[in-house]
Amino acid sequence: MLNPPHRFGQDTSQWITVPPQGYGGIQWVVATLIDALLAAGHEVLLVGAPGSTARPGLTVSDATTFDTTRAALRTFGPDVVHDHTNGQLLPAEPDWPTVRTHHLNSVPEYRTNSVYLSHAQRRAAGSEHAPLIRLPVNPDRYTYRQEKEDFLLFLGRVSVHKGARQAAAFAQAAGLPLKLAGPAWEPDYLHGILTDFPGTAEYVGEVGGSHRTELLAAARGLLVLSQPLGGPLGDEWIEPGATVVAEAAVSGTPVIASDNGCLAEIAPHVGIALPVEHTPTGEEAAKILAGLPAPKQLRATAVERWGHHLTASTYLEVYRRAAADGTWT
Repeated sequence: MLNPPHRFGQDTSQWITVPPQGYGGIQWVVATLIDALLAAGHEVLLVGAPGSTARPGLTVSDATTFDTTRAALRTFGPDVVHDHTNGQLLPAEPDWPTVRTHHLNSVPEYRTNSVYLSHAQRRAAGSEHAPLIRLPVNPDRYTYRQEKEDFLLFLGRVSVHKGARQAAAFAQAAGLPLKLAGPAWEPDYLHGILTDFPGTAEYVGEVGGSHRTELLAAARGLLVLSQPLGGPLGDEWIEPGATVVAEAAVSGTPVIASDNGCLAEIAPHVGIALPVEHTPTGEEAAKILAGLPAPKQLRATAVERWGHHLTASTYLEVYRRAAADGTWT
């Protein structure tokens, strides 16, 4: 299992682990798949996340470069390599059967044996027949609460394309406080939200561990109002997978999303998907909140649709296909 190696914040002595200390959607996906693969009796080598905790069946490598990854793989001798790094740690023609999950909003650099997270992402990549596997969630890693507190939550990168400002506007219309949780790498953007929505928006920083799961469980609703513009590379943003949707639902928290990318496909199962250009009035926001699914229904839906054992079993079929010299684009 190849995880994209990134330093933890400004601390050059630490890497983002699996699961992550704070922000890290891909790291949560990798951790969740490993949970299910180990439970199914498989042995896993984790590359690209030094400092992660090893456990029975899981070997953690210190490799974070192209060359050290190749050496670690040769020592381990995998039946199949699952690359989550968009080729950062693996060449176009690797020495092992390979499956590549595409987590980005772009055409994969290496399209052979790619797996996509949504119909929207797969279309944007120009693929029609490659496997589509939704992002998984492990309910055992989350707190479930039926009784909610009167605040709304934004959990993710505080950026234009993630719709943090739209989340503040919705919360203000609903008359509820908003907790903004996540890295704020564009400080002017965050400052503008806090200035324009005083008394509504509160920045609580990048959260991890029990603080993160408690926020997910306690919120009255999670706002995932991704926007089509302002992506990390300045291009059109098509939300690819949205791990946080399943995380909120399995915590018993409904999702209020935009209809950007994958959100139009998954959010209606556990909440609502609104047009990206629409900002609800106070009356509309109250009606939306009143019509959201109940916590028990949300948790059951999350496990049924995105449970990690189900997702891993689907990946195992794809692994076997790749190991048998199968290829696709």
